[in-house]
Amino acid sequence: MDIRLLIDIGLTESQAAAYAALVRSNGTVAPQIAAEIGESRSNAYKVLDKLCELGLATKDQAGKRVRYFPASPTALEQFVQRQEAAANLRKRKLQVEMPNLLDYFFAHSEQPGIRFYQGEAGLRDMFYDQARSKGPVYFIRSNEGIRHFGKEEAHRLRNIFPANGIVRYGITQDIEPPDSAPDDRMPIAESDKIMLLNRTWITTEDYDKPVEWVAYDDKLAIISFGKEIMGTVIQSPQIADAFRQLYKLLGSTIRLRPNYKSLPKKALYTRIPISVKLEQNLRGNKKA
Repeated sequence: MDIRLLIDIGLTESQAAAYAALVRSNGTVAPQIAAEIGESRSNAYKVLDKLCELGLATKDQAGKRVRYFPASPTALEQFVQRQEAAANLRKRKLQVEMPNLLDYFFAHSEQPGIRFYQGEAGLRDMFYDQARSKGPVYFIRSNEGIRHFGKEEAHRLRNIFPANGIVRYGITQDIEPPDSAPDDRMPIAESDKIMLLNRTWITTEDYDKPVEWVAYDDKLAIISFGKEIMGTVIQSPQIADAFRQLYKLLGSTIRLRPNYKSLPKKALYTRIPISVKLEQNLRGNKKA
């Protein structure tokens, strides 16, 4: 039996050696196992009892001497499955506590933390992280996000921010809005007030790269919409603050342009915010 395999799946060296010795003997007593694996008798009992606890051995106490027997190797598969479930539970606990751990880390260090995301699922996780922001969100938008998500999902995601009371500041392109039904449209300036969104308008010629930048809390998120979506979140108060300063400098410069007040020329309306639609439906139900 390959002892290394048993160690690789999570057994200690002593446990792996004891299990292999049990299989060779087809059941024996602790002193015999102790002699084979080079452990003291007391340690051998502890190792064998642990194998029983893990479901990899059984013991018979009917006679004068306690005998131990190996479980079938199929028990090893069940052992691995339990290990995997326990690891997933630890991972979920770590993910929940990660913001607190990072806050503590950055309170005592200037070294930035970096996390990477990939694909639409990763992009969605990044948006949800932004929607948990404790303060304003600053972003430079790429409209590639709508294309990747689709207009329905993009509309749902952007409505999470005002629902959470998060004010956003965005540099956005003046482009034709996605098609929507005539009764599901609202002037964009009116919608932006409800959505807690303060825009600075630019043209498609000003910024046409498929990369989005978002600063929130002590994080800077960078999302690249290529053939495959790639995202990076840098957690560093210094870097996040630097981006916010650059954003404000860029925004104030853009607003000084001679023709800025003529914008937007294309993005004249947008879809009605979800909160407004809900209010309309409630009023309609009351009248009915």
